[in-house]
Amino acid sequence: MTDREHELRRQFREESDDMLFSGMEMSEQLKRRIRQEAVGGKAVRKRTLATSWKVGAAGLVAAAMIVVAIPLLDQSSVPAPGNQVAENVPPAQNHGGAAGSDVTQLTTTPLGSIDEAKAAFGEGLRLPTVVPQGYALKEMSAVGMPGQPARDILFTYASGEQTVTFTASRMAPAYPAELFTKTKVGDAEGAIFEQPGMTELFWTADGVHYGVTGPITGEEAMKVSTSAEL
Repeated sequence: MTDREHELRRQFREESDDMLFSGMEMSEQLKRRIRQEAVGGKAVRKRTLATSWKVGAAGLVAAAMIVVAIPLLDQSSVPAPGNQVAENVPPAQNHGGAAGSDVTQLTTTPLGSIDEAKAAFGEGLRLPTVVPQGYALKEMSAVGMPGQPARDILFTYASGEQTVTFTASRMAPAYPAELFTKTKVGDAEGAIFEQPGMTELFWTADGVHYGVTGPITGEEAMKVSTSAEL
């Protein structure tokens, strides 16, 4: 390799450092690791835009996490409040959820019948009597805190590899209202998002939040929803 090539490589490395590490305080070892990963990493193929709004939402969440994470690099040397007593705190048990939250105590219980579902949830539960065309009920389950009425009841219908889910929950669903169209499920207010190959329908009746989601038409989802009864 000629001296000219060495010089070009050195200049490129210095300019890369300025671009990558400007405004950040980190060790030379960490810089070297980042450069190696940047050079050796494989190019990520662009994925085809998904048709569901959930994919776009996931991208926004990921971008927000990156923006938040960068400033935290400068705070790595600052001890978190309470670190001096952390060694005396017993490790939290892992129940498959976020440590220290009620989610860690949620359990999923398989159900064997409609009666079991109603008993697990309590009064006010409406369950569908119509099955999506071409589908069959595959499983029923309850989600909630031990010793308390179920928070969620889930019915899963299957047709080959495709599934449709009916949910009844004490928690309101989270969805981008601007992408949904207002509708009525019986006398209840609802919202629907429909596109080829996917429909999401949500409504609330007597304080319980319901949903039908899967690769069916809006008409089929409405048939399932309107069949839900006490």
